[in-house]
Amino acid sequence: MRSVRVSTATRAALVAGLIAALLALGFAVWIHHQIYTSRYHTLEQKADQDRSLLAEEMRTYKTLRPQADLTFQPVDAAYEIIDDSGRVLEVGQVLGPFGRTPIAPAPHPGAPENDSRFVTVRALPLNAPCTSRQPPAYCDVARGMAGRRLWTSREIVPLERIKEGSAPGRSVVVSVFVLPFEAEEAAAEVDRVLARTLPLAVLLIMIGAYFGTRLALRPVERMRAQAAATSQRNLHERLPVPSTGDVVARLATTLNDTLARLEAAAEQQRGFVADAAHELRSPIASLRTTLEVAREHPDRADWRQVNDAAVREIHRLQQLADDLLLMARLDADRSTSRTPVDLAELVRRQLARRLGEGPDLGFESAESAIVDGDARQLDRLVRNLIDNAMRHARTTVTVRIEEQPGYVVLQVDDDGAGIKTADRERVFERFTRLDEARSRDAGGAGLGLAIAREIAHGHDSTLTAAEAPAGGARFTLTLQAPAGQTKTPPTE
Repeated sequence: MRSVRVSTATRAALVAGLIAALLALGFAVWIHHQIYTSRYHTLEQKADQDRSLLAEEMRTYKTLRPQADLTFQPVDAAYEIIDDSGRVLEVGQVLGPFGRTPIAPAPHPGAPENDSRFVTVRALPLNAPCTSRQPPAYCDVARGMAGRRLWTSREIVPLERIKEGSAPGRSVVVSVFVLPFEAEEAAAEVDRVLARTLPLAVLLIMIGAYFGTRLALRPVERMRAQAAATSQRNLHERLPVPSTGDVVARLATTLNDTLARLEAAAEQQRGFVADAAHELRSPIASLRTTLEVAREHPDRADWRQVNDAAVREIHRLQQLADDLLLMARLDADRSTSRTPVDLAELVRRQLARRLGEGPDLGFESAESAIVDGDARQLDRLVRNLIDNAMRHARTTVTVRIEEQPGYVVLQVDDDGAGIKTADRERVFERFTRLDEARSRDAGGAGLGLAIAREIAHGHDSTLTAAEAPAGGARFTLTLQAPAGQTKTPPTE
């Protein structure tokens, strides 16, 4: 089943539409509640006012008469007046279809004079027609009241004695019902308006979000097109950076930095290939010349000397190939296996192999110096540093190992010509020879220190060049100890 692809602009429009719809729904609920509450509160106030006027008028009556001719008769109010026996004395026109049975029952003895509560209006009889005295509008209102719970503003009005000698304490109950129909109609009118306008507003927001997102993504599209056109031949070109200063501008800057690193890596690779080819040509040309001369003059050739020369050149080729292969492996895989390694033992073995080869060799160290690292790579690193020191030393090469809290420091000193301050970083570049007058046999291919620096970086360590106390060069390697590290190794 193929997944449906939705563009970023479409997703943004859908999300904006969803949020707008939720906000619109919340706004509709809030405005509906506000309109209804405001109008209903007005109706409550009117009901309280009508109840107060009716109660005040009832206090002036000297007799209890049904169908009392009240001076104040709110024709648009639903009210009823009953005596304490439950007999209906007066009802508003709206309650006409309910007959003479009271809707709000008489309060229980001891009830407060002002008692407001919800009452449930009974259902109208099925055969209760509207008489001519009730306008059709009032009949509709009465039918709307049937079966509903209405808020009732009620007051108990004590009356004077009906006639001399009668028992005092007679009273009537004035009840005015709050009809919510006006508030409901106002809220419904607002709902109808919102039902027509809010969907249109949500649609406009979605359309705006869609085209706004497409407009905002135009710089990204231009960057994509430029990046798609970038190849090895035009790595020097850069992506356009918008002047917005936002995340898009930061993305363009980051991509340009990435292109710069790729360009530098490509340049380094091309230089590495050219330097490797140049280095390979020298032993190959020397070997070819030796063999061709011997072939042209076989009777005068010293075949033992020819063989020795060929072996030397083949050895150079093999060493160069091994160095190139190791550099390729280090570039491809930066991870390094870590096991406890005795660095002092590695140095002793390397120095033992070089006894009697030239300069005097000195070694200062404890019996053992344990570090975390790859034994084969560290052995190669130590070998390269000692070989470099012996190549440039006049009389002496000194190796020291110092253990410090958290790390181990290896120092290799020679008493040669030393390294200028400006060249102390360049010596670690590949195929670098500072002394151009030296022969290639003595100077090597210029990969030893580069390999040593790569191995050091693979062990999260540092390798730096400085001046030795004897005036030559000092190479300092800082390696992490297996445990108990309390200091951070010095930076390069």
